[in-house]
Amino acid sequence: MDKTEFLTIFPTYSKIEIVRKVLPSVIEETKRNDAKLIVHDSTESSHGQIEKWEYLRNLSKNNDFFMILSTNMSMAHARNMCLRLGQELYAPDYICLLEDDHGYGKGLIPAMIEAAKKYYGKLSPNGLRYGMFTACYKHTNAKLEKIDDMFSFPISDNLPFEIGGSNSCFRFAPTSHWNNVLKGYDTDEYLISEFQTGNLRWRNYHKGYTVLFVGSDELVFSFDEGGRGVSFNKTMKLYDRNFCASDDRSIYLGKKGDNVKPETGELRKKMLNHLNRDTTNPHINMIRKLFNKYVLRHQ
Repeated sequence: MDKTEFLTIFPTYSKIEIVRKVLPSVIEETKRNDAKLIVHDSTESSHGQIEKWEYLRNLSKNNDFFMILSTNMSMAHARNMCLRLGQELYAPDYICLLEDDHGYGKGLIPAMIEAAKKYYGKLSPNGLRYGMFTACYKHTNAKLEKIDDMFSFPISDNLPFEIGGSNSCFRFAPTSHWNNVLKGYDTDEYLISEFQTGNLRWRNYHKGYTVLFVGSDELVFSFDEGGRGVSFNKTMKLYDRNFCASDDRSIYLGKKGDNVKPETGELRKKMLNHLNRDTTNPHINMIRKLFNKYVLRHQ
């Protein structure tokens, strides 16, 4: 076993131009600190697989990271697979899950290790103990308060979801915390969903833990790129936040007509009629076009 203190898991899908900008920084920071890196890609052929896999193979020719190229799988399955494999390969003391539109700044790894050693399990002013850590200040809605120039925490009047953890773009914790508190990502019928990404926050919170923000947004950089989760509200998502894919009531991008009951189709037409009442609002117009394009065509 090639033991390491710090392991980064970098799951990726498509987005080769963004990955070209961020992955080299993760590799360099990994090499500087004698850490380990697993890169998993499940890009489909229709989304640029040939170019993406050629790039990753060339990047890994010096064995700077462990590479997995696979059939497409869900966000949760990919991360759970890498979490298990990473522990088998490297027995890491700490694990960081990083999304593929984020890169490392110099000094990220020692800063995260120092933060965990200093604060893990310690009581936060918000009443919970520090269990999860992040260096991404950009993708959070939490109101933060500084401990000092290096560390910040979510104050107690945030919603439990915000106090309980960080966005899935950057999640770091001791391996024992991943195994005993966070317990991996929840799987469902979708390629990605809020059920898959959000439940780690709830487990962290309901076990009495919170998140510590490390640095001052200089340790990590990112690009605003809509991934498979489609984080922009104006775009139809690959999942239905209320219903599983097998439920006839679900509405999501790519749903096939064979799974839609007639009464569900009638409901969708009523929804479109409601949207047609206001033709002057540009936001409603956008929603109506997307609804017609991605929902009614699959009846």
